[in-house]
Amino acid sequence: MTEKFSAYGFQVEIPEDWRIEFNAKNSRQRGDVAFHSPKNNVFFVSWGKLEDAQRRFRNLEEHRDETIKRFRSDPNMKSVEIVRSAMENLSTHEGLVSRVVARRRPGFMRRLESSHEVWSVHLYCPPTARYYVVYWHVSFGDEFPDFEDRFMSIARTLACHPQPL
Repeated sequence: MTEKFSAYGFQVEIPEDWRIEFNAKNSRQRGDVAFHSPKNNVFFVSWGKLEDAQRRFRNLEEHRDETIKRFRSDPNMKSVEIVRSAMENLSTHEGLVSRVVARRRPGFMRRLESSHEVWSVHLYCPPTARYYVVYWHVSFGDEFPDFEDRFMSIARTLACHPQPL
């Protein structure tokens, strides 16, 4: 079963057994909400001013690449690679869907190299003058048999602006 979560004019459907973490610093202009699965795989919805994104980035790919650049700058990261990238229609907009695999270096507490996946959708919503970044950080791979399907089934429920009847 799913339930609808709505804040500041956007809506997303999430499983009813997921925990919601609403950032106290959120505002209508910018913020993020985290949805934690029972095994703590975290699905995020972030938003900000579309004007800011369009001033910084020429397109959705540049917007996504800036996020990946932050991952790559982490000294604990061995490699970060985009393994899938495609445009898909979400909430009446073209969104950039990406799958990124990040590999962490072995460390003091971790003797083995570890990897995790991040699925994301970047989209721009002119009717609300916002950008949205929807992403899922997969830490525990045994929770869902098909992470892409699970991520996309939730991401496709994003309604970033009221739909005409």
